[in-house]
Amino acid sequence: MSIENKKQALFAWKVKNDTRFYIENFLKIRNKKSELVPFKYNHAQEIFENIINENTKNGKLHRYIVLKARQLGISTYSTARMFKDTATRENVNTLIIAHEDKATLNLFNMNKLYYDELPSALRPMKKYSNERALTFENPTNDEDEKQRNPGLRSKFVLATAGTNETARSGTYHNIHVSELAFFPNPEKSMTALLQCVPDEPNTMVVLEST
Repeated sequence: MSIENKKQALFAWKVKNDTRFYIENFLKIRNKKSELVPFKYNHAQEIFENIINENTKNGKLHRYIVLKARQLGISTYSTARMFKDTATRENVNTLIIAHEDKATLNLFNMNKLYYDELPSALRPMKKYSNERALTFENPTNDEDEKQRNPGLRSKFVLATAGTNETARSGTYHNIHVSELAFFPNPEKSMTALLQCVPDEPNTMVVLEST
């Protein structure tokens, strides 16, 4: 293997396996001045990632309850991490759910921004992008082409607490819950949601609440 091929292989490996490399090199966020800037970890985000890495090392499931404090960027970090997982792996389903439509949409718009600002070489094929879903799949109507090149077949799904979508059936590999304390029936909602997540090491649930 040539040096150039080795560099390309290392780059591809880091994109898929190095979360911080991916987030800090390819994702952008809006700062307080509404400017688009590269996502660079703050101290709180570094602490959270260190905890996640330690749990990975020790074979623990990624299930986290986080006290939602302003300006720490935990929602932004959690969203970025789940975006990276969904946009680089096949057959990943990610659910975003908050206590009200506005909060859910804010989280979802972060994902849309991440996607829109990705370098074109890293941007997966997109089939759907609306207010309730973002699907990474070949958009073609040609079934033969879709079979040859289906795309990731991964997706984001949105839901709002208290709606029928909250307890929808299916399998989710990532669930990001915001403002759980303001859900109409948080215990019932979480019982239903957690049953949708397999007990596998490549899954994550983040529950945030003030």
